Amino acid sequence: MGYVKAVDGVSLKIANGQTMGLVGESGCGKTTLARTLLRLTAPTGGRIFFSGKDMTKAKGRALREYRRLTAVVFQDPYASLDPRQTVRSAITEPMGIHHLVRSRQEANQRAADLIKLVGLNPDHLSRYPHEFSGGQRQRIAIARALAVTPEFLVLDEPTSSLDVSVQAQILNLLKALQRDLKLTYLFISHNLSVIRFMCNRTAVMYLGRVVEVADTSRIYESPKHPYTHALLASAPIPDPAKRKKGGVIEGDVPSPVNIPPGCRFMSRCPYATERCAKEFPKPVQVRPGQWVECLYDLDLKVEPSPGVRA
Repeated sequence: MGYVKAVDGVSLKIANGQTMGLVGESGCGKTTLARTLLRLTAPTGGRIFFSGKDMTKAKGRALREYRRLTAVVFQDPYASLDPRQTVRSAITEPMGIHHLVRSRQEANQRAADLIKLVGLNPDHLSRYPHEFSGGQRQRIAIARALAVTPEFLVLDEPTSSLDVSVQAQILNLLKALQRDLKLTYLFISHNLSVIRFMCNRTAVMYLGRVVEVADTSRIYESPKHPYTHALLASAPIPDPAKRKKGGVIEGDVPSPVNIPPGCRFMSRCPYATERCAKEFPKPVQVRPGQWVECLYDLDLKVEPSPGVRA
């Protein structure tokens, strides 16, 4: 019987009030990492710190408070809302669970304030999810996440199922909410343009590992890992004159049950050498704040670090 390490050796630090982007192919471990941070999936190793406190094994009141301070907006607004609940019920229920309101009247007033905050009308509170468009449902999901006054939000591809014009509206809303409510985001997306617009720093995942992390501008202007290069080259560009050749990554992703020794990207990397097949790449700081797991540039100095730091 084999075991899969969906997330292996990942170490990230998200600064207060900032947005950390997380990109990578489907199945690389992005959502598992997010669920683990929220304690929705129990970690089998490592530690989770929030505001300096170790929440890895928190229980009881400490875990309840952690879950109040953290929230998530899921990818599919058609599945994340209970079709049997009205909008009012979906938003006020978390308030009651965490004892944030003293009366039904107070809960209803807070729900009305939240629904207006995300750009909808208080009259919508009595309706059901099936009566709304995708963009409206995602606004409701955001209002529900904000109902417990969190400090940290995981946004798991919150715009991937929406039309382009609606995507822009939701992204601008998230930016405004972050500014006004002093929120911190972990933003997961396949859309590199969205990541560039939303995120201060970006981490690139491949087969459970973070292979590169840096300021978002640095990732786009001077990527170092071959996988990051390929991701950026594969992004669609509307202007044909600016399109880059290549970007197609040949080969298949190794089995996560039987990961080969050495670099995990070796079988698909155009620069792989015999050393890559034998030696596991250590985190390398190529510039202040930019870390890469790659053996391609042998002149890079490996600095002592237990993992990739952000």
